[in-house]
Amino acid sequence: MNPAHDIVVLGTGAFAGALVRALAQRASGPTRVHLVSQDRGRAEHLAGLAQAHAVIAGRPVRFCTHRLDVRGGADLRPLLARHRPRVLAICTSDLSPAETRGPASAWTDLVRAAGFGVTLPLQAATAMRAASACAEASPGTAVVNACFPDAVNPLLHGAGLPVLCGLGNVATLAAVIRRDLLLADESRLKVLAHHAHLHSPPTPADEVRAWLDDRPLTPTHEILERARRHPRADLNEIGANAGADVVDALTHPRDYYAGHVPAPNGLPGGYPVVLTGHSIALRLPPGTSERQAVARNEQWSGLDGITVDRRGKAQFTPAALDALRDRWPDAPATFAAQDVDDLRTLQLALRDDLRRLPAPPAAAAP
Repeated sequence: MNPAHDIVVLGTGAFAGALVRALAQRASGPTRVHLVSQDRGRAEHLAGLAQAHAVIAGRPVRFCTHRLDVRGGADLRPLLARHRPRVLAICTSDLSPAETRGPASAWTDLVRAAGFGVTLPLQAATAMRAASACAEASPGTAVVNACFPDAVNPLLHGAGLPVLCGLGNVATLAAVIRRDLLLADESRLKVLAHHAHLHSPPTPADEVRAWLDDRPLTPTHEILERARRHPRADLNEIGANAGADVVDALTHPRDYYAGHVPAPNGLPGGYPVVLTGHSIALRLPPGTSERQAVARNEQWSGLDGITVDRRGKAQFTPAALDALRDRWPDAPATFAAQDVDDLRTLQLALRDDLRRLPAPPAAAAP
């Protein structure tokens, strides 16, 4: 038997759990998955569940756990240097998106009013530490990030940190389009989309762009509106399954893998791509240039309340900044990777304060 290739997965939340269960059932070669979490019991439970999936599926995958509080600042470098994984999958941050869909508070009201982009420092801090550790300890590892990659990856890329692509988001949307079309071959489909499209866009002109066999796909809005009515946990599972195919293609390289990923090579938003080994390239439809595709995603980034340019400079939209400054008068209009740790500390304190306050009453209809 060929030697097993290693994957390190940070986190044991809903997305990480769905990702490792999918890897257990679909890994294309001998694989060893390292689950890293501060919660040993949760990690061991997930490892046991995933191992059962692998055995049932007859896949040569093994799971092991490591107790390490990466979010709290624990050093990831010794583990990476010891195992030299093919892939590091970052699936943990200081804020679960599920919280913003949970019980209402002044904090969830702020995120709703300002846009999910207001949480970028909380999404980026752990990813920055993990990518930096990987650059030092295992530079041959492909880093993929599942935590708000549409904005986090451009921030990291602008700081010179290695992050190949993201997981979820555009891949989730592409997968539900394929489901409705009963389309087995993903290479026939090309989707441009942003994290913001997990919600209904404000106007039809802001909707996802999609092509089937290089022809514009016209029922995209209707397909996605049906999908958006699903519980977010279901969409999470779809995105994680699509992500498992990407992680497997990077772990067991093949000549050609066509799929969809957010933020390839630090670009904002999501794109159709081709993976060849650890190289990634866009596969856009005829007549659409990379510049046009990036410009479209930069425009959509504003729907989340934040944009990040190619130098890694993050800027809140005016509406997002107004909402943020209602609760945080000194909030910066712009920031970069070197500011993230300080902003994370301030945002964690703000979040803790606002969690204790009820959401303001909804304004009466005129």
